[in-house]
Amino acid sequence: MAKVKGPLFSLEASGKIADSIVYLKWKGITDVRSYVIPANPRTEKQQSQRTKMTEAVDLWHSTAFNDLDFEAWDLFASIMPTPMSGFNAFIKSYIDAKVAGKNFTPIYTGTISNVTSTGFTFTIKTDLSADVKLYIGTSKTILGTEVSGTYNTGTKTWTFTVTGLASGTKYFFEVKSTDPDDKGRTGIYIVKTT
Repeated sequence: MAKVKGPLFSLEASGKIADSIVYLKWKGITDVRSYVIPANPRTEKQQSQRTKMTEAVDLWHSTAFNDLDFEAWDLFASIMPTPMSGFNAFIKSYIDAKVAGKNFTPIYTGTISNVTSTGFTFTIKTDLSADVKLYIGTSKTILGTEVSGTYNTGTKTWTFTVTGLASGTKYFFEVKSTDPDDKGRTGIYIVKTT
């Protein structure tokens, strides 16, 4: 990479000249390179990955997430080794499931209610009528306690009644499919007992 000062007798330049050279800024460094048409081999694997990406984005936009869900996905994204948004964490979860040959059924529209000093109720929608669990803990990275819920076929909702919690304590929890063929999940929600 050639570092340039005063390219083209100016303080800064960007763009290309004909189809021969390109002026740009890369990581704060002014640079000039020869113009190269990016390769797009359109291999079968590349097309398959692009299809997964399109499906994931479409699913994100078509799922009826509420504000609580968006916050949960952002919190889940915050524990990833690479910084990302909740949107990106959802896309990654979907693509990881598909690459592993699994389904990814959305779990959405979370509602926290009946918060007391020892528990709360959490309701969430999904088409998964079996193999769904809530996992809870006092750390967003260790959600070791498993809670079973009840599925309502008419509303397609799971209701989890969580009890036995400590008073005035912040808890983190998520809901995940335990079906070996489905990797559907939520982000990480927060609740504080009274």
